[in-house]
Amino acid sequence: MKTLLSKHLKTLVFILILVFYASVLIHKIPLPVAEDLARIIKNGEDVFKNSDVLTKNVYSYTEPDQPFANHHWLSGVVFYLLNQTVGFTGIVIFKVILLLSAFSLLFWLALKKADFWLVAFFSIPTIIILSGRSSTRPEIFSYFFIVLFLYFLFDLEEHPNHKRIWWLIPAQLLWVNLHLFFGIGILLVGGFMIEKIIVNYKNLWNNKIIKKLAMLLGALVLVSMINPYGPKGALFALRLNVLKDFPITISENRSAFELFTLQPIAFDMPVVVFMIMTVFLGISFIVSIKRKPIFYFLAGVGTTVLGFSVIRSQALFGLILLPAISTNFSTIFEKSKRYLNTHFYYIHIFKQALMVTLIIIIFYLMIWGRDITSYREQFGLGLTTYANSSAEFFKANDLKGPIFNDADIGSYLIYHLYPKEKVFVDNRFGDAYSPEFFKDTYQAMILDQAKWQEMVQKYNFNAIYFYHYDNIVGGRRFLYTRTHDPAWVLVYADPYAVIFLRNNLENQKIINAFKITAENAEQKLNHLVTSSHVFDQIAAGDLFNIIGREDLAMNTYFDIVREHPKQGIIWMILGQMELGQKTQSNPKRALVYLDNALRVGWKTPEVYSYIALAYFRMGNFKEAEAAVKKELDINPESPDGKEWLNILNVAKNAQ
Repeated sequence: MKTLLSKHLKTLVFILILVFYASVLIHKIPLPVAEDLARIIKNGEDVFKNSDVLTKNVYSYTEPDQPFANHHWLSGVVFYLLNQTVGFTGIVIFKVILLLSAFSLLFWLALKKADFWLVAFFSIPTIIILSGRSSTRPEIFSYFFIVLFLYFLFDLEEHPNHKRIWWLIPAQLLWVNLHLFFGIGILLVGGFMIEKIIVNYKNLWNNKIIKKLAMLLGALVLVSMINPYGPKGALFALRLNVLKDFPITISENRSAFELFTLQPIAFDMPVVVFMIMTVFLGISFIVSIKRKPIFYFLAGVGTTVLGFSVIRSQALFGLILLPAISTNFSTIFEKSKRYLNTHFYYIHIFKQALMVTLIIIIFYLMIWGRDITSYREQFGLGLTTYANSSAEFFKANDLKGPIFNDADIGSYLIYHLYPKEKVFVDNRFGDAYSPEFFKDTYQAMILDQAKWQEMVQKYNFNAIYFYHYDNIVGGRRFLYTRTHDPAWVLVYADPYAVIFLRNNLENQKIINAFKITAENAEQKLNHLVTSSHVFDQIAAGDLFNIIGREDLAMNTYFDIVREHPKQGIIWMILGQMELGQKTQSNPKRALVYLDNALRVGWKTPEVYSYIALAYFRMGNFKEAEAAVKKELDINPESPDGKEWLNILNVAKNAQ
């Protein structure tokens, strides 16, 4: 009876763990900024109609001849077919099923070497780390294949005579055409073979496992060449987006340390848990050194280094973490359990308390702690509110190009407007566009008014279609300039996109019907101001700033922090705006706002820089210098902080 109850309890906990993971995966797709999903669906639609999408930058009118290899073409086919049959709702469900299947297999793999409760406990930080990469993208196939490779490798260790390991060859064939992480499969087999060689160095030639692994490794390398581009395609995918001289910083390719300079690390829970668990994984290798966990050590070190170097790689660490740390701690866990069973009279109460605690943690993270793991995502299936709104506006009003757009929204425009309209640029960065184009054309025209006018003459833009949160340097200043440029008129705005039209005779009918100006902005954006979704309200405030209605922006931000006082970034913006007032700027009031930002944890170099400015204007150079030092503590390379030190030295010497 006791065994039966224990089994049912384990089943319940496992189901709760899966439900917890599902809760961070079930979120709507923000299509205008859903990375590359929109374009990938269009690829899947076009790949059999026009083979040029495999090798040419057909979607762009600026660099159509740039060499290009569509390394995830098969993912496009899968997502296109899903979209045609079950829509975006079905795509989210497919992602959830695929990733839950991968996690279940990973959990079962860890159970082979460790106690259920140990694996269940480490599942929680694993899921939080994996939640950092929960978007619907081709990389979900890579996560599944990584777990599949781990499963078959350890199955070979358990059953050297079985032939199941050869299933990895067709798996690799699929993987190489689905996503560029296919090289990880080769690395996993190579790392596993290294362990077996070291452990069995006295009997290498008679070891069945080593022989099979060597043959498999060669087969995987060969099968990786079976893609539309052959060996060049495999090598192209492996070097993709690693160009150090590329002028645009890709957010997901930032290092963990760079992230510190952009926002408080505590506001990105997957990164926090990743850092904590790297320490625990290191300890686990120390306590299990006698077991010679060579493969897990190589995989753990490799994914740790990758995770700190490139944020998007932290999910790879999560996939290795669960089986590695559970296996490493299994011996000490079993010894501790036996000792407590022998020496601790109330051990049964202690066990029950731990089980209940684990269940409470899972429920908390699933329900009340959702902001920790899915802080900006709209829970649910399908698309987010406003996901298709801007494109529908563009098409319903028969707007025309040529379009100047930012890189982030290019994928969305390809999905909705190609082939009728082509894009200026999209987010394939070093893939489909040259570094020179991004630096000397795209980036230059955002920053330099003369370059912008030169490109307007060259391409004769009729519309500007922009994701107004694009991270390109100078992006929001560019949009502010356009709203005050008589040659352009803002006709559409939502939480994702803004659309401007050329102020000419052909566009006058649309302009007269839909123009958004400083005078009518309050009425035109009222639906965002009164939205129940806080990020719609934030977007309204940010749009008011772009339009030049700082008064409306501040009122909107005040409404937000009254309802959501822990929005540290809004307190910072209020401080920034107070300091930026053309008349009657009040640095003391700005300090109140900035101190509130710090109080709720928004401790960034930017906040301390504004605090330094406030104290500087008040003539308090000592406090200004203290703020600058805190800024440099977070980011020692901050050019703004170094400039502040020079300014303060001059000011103090002049006293």
